[in-house]
Amino acid sequence: MLAIDVSKHNGQIDWEKVKAAGCDVAIVRMGYGLGHVDPWYHRHIVGAEQAGLHTGIYWYSYALTPEQAAVEAVHVIRLLGTRRFGKFPVWFDLEDADGYKQRNGYHFTRANGTAIAQAFMRRLKNVGIPVGLYANKDWLTNYVDADALDCDIWLAHYTTQTDYQGKYVMWQYTEHGKLAGVDGKVDLNYVYQNYWEDDVQMKVYKHTTEMPEWARDTFVRLVKADVVKVDENGEIEVQECSVQPMVYLDRLCHGHVELLSEAVKQLSQ
Repeated sequence: MLAIDVSKHNGQIDWEKVKAAGCDVAIVRMGYGLGHVDPWYHRHIVGAEQAGLHTGIYWYSYALTPEQAAVEAVHVIRLLGTRRFGKFPVWFDLEDADGYKQRNGYHFTRANGTAIAQAFMRRLKNVGIPVGLYANKDWLTNYVDADALDCDIWLAHYTTQTDYQGKYVMWQYTEHGKLAGVDGKVDLNYVYQNYWEDDVQMKVYKHTTEMPEWARDTFVRLVKADVVKVDENGEIEVQECSVQPMVYLDRLCHGHVELLSEAVKQLSQ
């Protein structure tokens, strides 16, 4: 599945166009720090849901200690009220994108990062809210023990082929994405786990022209290379759930379908 994550910095979004462009999921920043609500949170959530996208939220943390992280978690619970996003986690972002932590004496250690994430997650788990961690490759490698957290991981690594060795269920592969309905750049993500499997009826694509733009090039290459079979009418029947893995494999072999079998071997190692 294709996902975008947005905040006030993305401004007005035409969610109908986003949906038509093949986006399946919108992850919206609820807020940050000690109870600050993103001014576009409600508009983004409502707009995405009305357009038929799956939705979720993330919280940008300014916590310098586990105690502050626990307070942030209380604000998230309060702001959520009775709203839930099914099995889709609330994502906790504890990075330091704007340098706040560095300016305020944060100790950049795996132990400290892990303790802060645990404090936030414990509060949400205690009230039955699923929670996951968003972090880039550097943080996941050096500043937090992802295994100790025992939660879903949303990896940020801006590259065509990540070499991160840990487990992750989502991959934010660019911050310079372009998508119809969004002015300027937008974060683009692949979602590898279907949190909504029980809620959706799987679509079947009968021709490459029915697929979203981001999948079309892959399938044209696969058809031409006879990796994907086409019937006598030039039609192809592919379940929606198989599109994303094929696109991922295509990216692993950089569009060279003759290397596809080698890419599959990499995944199985």
